[in-house]
Amino acid sequence: MKHLLTGLILLTWGCTAQAQTWETGLAINKTHLWQSDSYIDYTGRTEGLGVSIMARYQNPTFLLLLKNNEIGFEHSRGEVWIQQHTSPGGAGGNYTYLKYSTTSVTLNNYFANFGTLKKGFQVSMGLHYNYKINTLSDGYFTIRKVKWDAMGNLFFEKTYNYLDGKNNPNIRRFNMGPTIGIAFRPFQVGKLNLRSRYDVSTTIFGELNNGMNFNNLRQRFTLSIVWDKQK
Repeated sequence: MKHLLTGLILLTWGCTAQAQTWETGLAINKTHLWQSDSYIDYTGRTEGLGVSIMARYQNPTFLLLLKNNEIGFEHSRGEVWIQQHTSPGGAGGNYTYLKYSTTSVTLNNYFANFGTLKKGFQVSMGLHYNYKINTLSDGYFTIRKVKWDAMGNLFFEKTYNYLDGKNNPNIRRFNMGPTIGIAFRPFQVGKLNLRSRYDVSTTIFGELNNGMNFNNLRQRFTLSIVWDKQK
């Protein structure tokens, strides 16, 4: 997966030189960590704010997958607490708690542009790829296992797996999922041509490699300078 992301980034940089328009800007991102398992008693979260540096190129004459791509570096934060339901027999009942901040490289490939690339107001859909370069985290997850004592009696033993530290191996580094973006009409401030964008993406893989999992949903609001080669 890491090699796939690297290849897509290099391809994006190569296409940027031939782009009809490209944009560079700063963004505020907001991370929402969510869990959809119905066997959950409680989910709590703190939605963290972060910052992003983004660059995008657009060329309506390119092939489908190359028309509209965006790359950037993002610093994001999030916190989640999940409590699993315990069955009458004592199974389940696991916990996951994680507070983490990540620095990552992001690529958004918008291959469905609804014919709006030549228009001021744009709507696009595609795929989001994210690779965590650096992660700082605190937390743990538990796994409850069935055990038997010397008399043959069944009991449950809970083990703790810590998520603390830098680049903890239990935190997934690569993730991907669908994304949708809305770009508003450019506006002029002095000699600068500016555009604001709203993007939202989610992940199809859990954020953890082990234990009770959860997914990442990220919103991003970007203000960019638009460089139009056609002008």
